[in-house]
Amino acid sequence: MKSQQRSSVSRGGVRSDPWLRRATSAGWKAGEAARPDAGASRTHLSGLQQSFVDWMNASIQQRPGYARMKRLSEAYVQGYSLASGSKENGIPLLLKGSAAAVVCVSNEEGTIHAVLGELERLPLRQIIVVLNGCTDLSYSLVREHRSVTAVYYPEPLGHDVGRSIGAKLAEADIVLFCDGDLAIAAEDLAPFLYAADGGCDVALNDLNGFLPLFAAQDEVTRCKSFLNASLSRSDLGANSMTAVPHALSGRFIRETDPGLLSVPPKAQAVAVLEGYRVEAVHAVDVFTGNRKRKGNTGKGNSVAAMIVGDHAEAIGEILKRRGISAMRTSLSRKDIAMRRNAV
Repeated sequence: MKSQQRSSVSRGGVRSDPWLRRATSAGWKAGEAARPDAGASRTHLSGLQQSFVDWMNASIQQRPGYARMKRLSEAYVQGYSLASGSKENGIPLLLKGSAAAVVCVSNEEGTIHAVLGELERLPLRQIIVVLNGCTDLSYSLVREHRSVTAVYYPEPLGHDVGRSIGAKLAEADIVLFCDGDLAIAAEDLAPFLYAADGGCDVALNDLNGFLPLFAAQDEVTRCKSFLNASLSRSDLGANSMTAVPHALSGRFIRETDPGLLSVPPKAQAVAVLEGYRVEAVHAVDVFTGNRKRKGNTGKGNSVAAMIVGDHAEAIGEILKRRGISAMRTSLSRKDIAMRRNAV
């Protein structure tokens, strides 16, 4: 039976690419030798993850881009699943270092199971959940996930403070940041880990494609764009550490005050000013499914006001480090006229 399944795999969509065939074959061999319970409860310890990394390191001389690595991973999983007789849910990734995730939670009993379920499919050494003033069943639900470290604060800490706490506790080379109110598929979280593992210090969610034209943008989006322009990083558009998911290198976390992460725009400004590698690496739509709360909806809501204030603090950091003169740029008469006459 297995020989028939193997033959069907080789005749599938991978047959036109010799490397995908090799990945499927390698996964098959590893699956045949796999023990049923090998690391089953922790993806980073699983036979699937470890054998995939070993095969990639032995077979691939140059680290592939994420899209290529993803296809090799999928082919490997296909072979491994058929040979082992089990449906593998984990996503093996070629990572040089260790990875952790920090999840900030504030009354997320309706989504936290799904959020953690997706994170558990990734090769994470740690999943740290910071429960920020929760009064619902979030804590009890988190405790049902045995691989998760729960940090419970009965009183509200303030927005984004959980990121600083989680970063301080994380013992990994890469840290992924998520919120508990939106479950994001592991396939859309993996690119952030891969980018940070490959040398990117701040791997941002690329939201530019989801934004309206400038005239229809809100004040928060415009603040994000202005901050990046002030940092001479207009290429980032409105992409920001304010948004999740994003990932940070352990180097950036170790060399920066973790408390800075409580003010994400300021942390982003410091990263750019100090020469860390900041990139928008993958696009995840966090607008459509984002949970609507009393404080984050409507014009001039409290969350928007806080974020605008955070950006003012980030601009203040730029001025302090560069001086006001560094913010001034010379405009030609043509540029001045265009701006004055813009509608």
